[in-house]
Amino acid sequence: MVSISKVDSDKNNNFLERQLKTLGKKIRIDILKKLKVAHNHFSFSKLQKEVLEHNFSSVNFSFHLNALKKCELIDSSEEGYYITKLGKQILNNILSIEQILTDRSKTRMIRTSKYSKELFDSNKIEEYLVVEGELDVFLARQIAREVEERLAKTNIEYLTAPLMREYINAILLENGLEEVRHKLTRLGTPPYEVFKLFNSKEKEMTPEKFIKRLGSDVSEQFLLLNLLPKNLADLYLTGEIALLHLNYWSLRPLSIYLNTDSVIKYILKNKSNVSNNFEKTEDSIKIILGFCDFLNKFKRFYSEDLLLGDFNNHFLTNLNLPANKSYIIDLLTSQMLSFNESFNDGQSHLSLGFNNTQSPTNASILTDQPVTQILYSFIEKSVKNNGPLLLFGYSDFVAQNSTRDILNDLFSHSLKNNVILQDNGFLNLQNSTIIKILDPKQNKIILDKILINLHMISVEAKQNDDTFIELLQDKMESIFKLFNFKKNLVNKKLSTVNDWIKIIPQVFGEKEDCIIKDSIKSISFFGLNKAILNHCGIELDRTETSTSFALNILSFMKKLIEEKNELENEYYTLTQPHNDKYLQDCWNNGISHSGHNIYYYSSKIIRENSTLSLVKKISLFKKFENILNGGSIFDQSINANDISLNNYLKMLIDSKINAFSLSNFENYVRN
Repeated sequence: MVSISKVDSDKNNNFLERQLKTLGKKIRIDILKKLKVAHNHFSFSKLQKEVLEHNFSSVNFSFHLNALKKCELIDSSEEGYYITKLGKQILNNILSIEQILTDRSKTRMIRTSKYSKELFDSNKIEEYLVVEGELDVFLARQIAREVEERLAKTNIEYLTAPLMREYINAILLENGLEEVRHKLTRLGTPPYEVFKLFNSKEKEMTPEKFIKRLGSDVSEQFLLLNLLPKNLADLYLTGEIALLHLNYWSLRPLSIYLNTDSVIKYILKNKSNVSNNFEKTEDSIKIILGFCDFLNKFKRFYSEDLLLGDFNNHFLTNLNLPANKSYIIDLLTSQMLSFNESFNDGQSHLSLGFNNTQSPTNASILTDQPVTQILYSFIEKSVKNNGPLLLFGYSDFVAQNSTRDILNDLFSHSLKNNVILQDNGFLNLQNSTIIKILDPKQNKIILDKILINLHMISVEAKQNDDTFIELLQDKMESIFKLFNFKKNLVNKKLSTVNDWIKIIPQVFGEKEDCIIKDSIKSISFFGLNKAILNHCGIELDRTETSTSFALNILSFMKKLIEEKNELENEYYTLTQPHNDKYLQDCWNNGISHSGHNIYYYSSKIIRENSTLSLVKKISLFKKFENILNGGSIFDQSINANDISLNNYLKMLIDSKINAFSLSNFENYVRN
């Protein structure tokens, strides 16, 4: 007895055979396609015209319509012909088969990121997801198939690598694989921004600067998207901290301190044509050229500046400087100014320390011929503050008859912006990021300087002292972690650089792997005045309560640093805030990532418009500098009409303040 299922199966097979036979003619599939997309029924004549266009006589159209009706794929009414439900279902399957055949015959090319063309291959997508996205093989295969299926439904015949990544990244996000997509993010600058840069009318936008800016963008994105953990990168992105020289942050230290003696010894050892006998003019010229060559080789090892201690005693005083050969000093200053200008950012990238310990105690360093000559050469050649930072013991600047002329010339010139005067001469050396060097004989790497936004902490603390301290402690812990990341990243990068491996141990006199480990790690802050105003309701210089809270904040930071140093044998230090202009330039061109302008954050501990007398300002400043074990600079705006330069110098010197600058001594004219 034949089963019912067997009868049904035979019936279906016979029906399928009739359908396939009926659909074997292309014109009948064309009829189904026209009827499928039609909004209304087609009359015979209209349908014939749509399908056959003008070839009516060449085809028996009625014959094909009747064949489709017999197979129940179309039907007709008084209004005309229409496709049946069965017809739609079968046509959809036919269209799928057509797509498969089309995809099989289509050659899809990809233009790769290496500027070559190759055939599309889904296996390479799978490999890409596994190797670069660190995705499980099974899941990578699924994503690759989905990418291929979606591409098959498009009319794109010529793909680019960026377009492929967009497809892949979109599918990863749809599947909840955000972290994988994060690893595969393409680094680069949007074309719109590149066009803006390319078409810039900025006079200093040289081809070299154009390329450097684009490369910097990639380096910054790589750091924030790939090298740092998301929670630490977000601290920068939300404006809670500031990082200096973000483009080089993972590649090299911030600054380097060298005693000039070690530089001269390195030059004499490695330059066979340089003699340590500086009596001859030609030897002086050779040592200057060797010195400048050293500067240019060394500049790749730091982002901010190179600080040379005891510069005059180990270099200047050894040069042969007869009065009729001032061109030797002119050569030196010209080379140093050119070196500084090569950074193309208007900042000081070289700091020179002048030590007076070898001069008679009653004499000023400004009476030394080499020092005087180099200062006058800088005055003559410097434009604005494009030269090195000059560090002097401030007792040398007490106006004596022998030094009055050079003081007048110096402080009536823009070069005064590059001068820092310090107590105890070279024992308080500071570089342009305001970091103190405690031992002038010990060469030291300054790994970095990271600044905490105290104002944002005050906003979150909502005037609760305990909450403020807790939030500050959390930020400090994050800063310690950031320094560990930087230490490892810089070590990893520089350990492969031949010049670093060759030069550094010679100059430092110790193993290369210990130099970064024992580096100075500077922690600083900005927004202090804004934080105190927001938290206490009044500026820090106006009441004892607000002053006390500000001092407590910094004392707490210093305590955490000291505990960290003792526990881990580290070299963290608390430093003076950075200058406003630099902070603005280095942090997203002055606009924080939350959309707020950050230039209103002043680096000054005592606000510029404070009504305190000069004596009280100095007294208040000294309270803060006693906490800042990384250096501080008094730099209040003073009008020359209110006090003479000589009296101002005497007042600051008598106060025993650690360091000060006269860059804001205004309206001064030569006597």
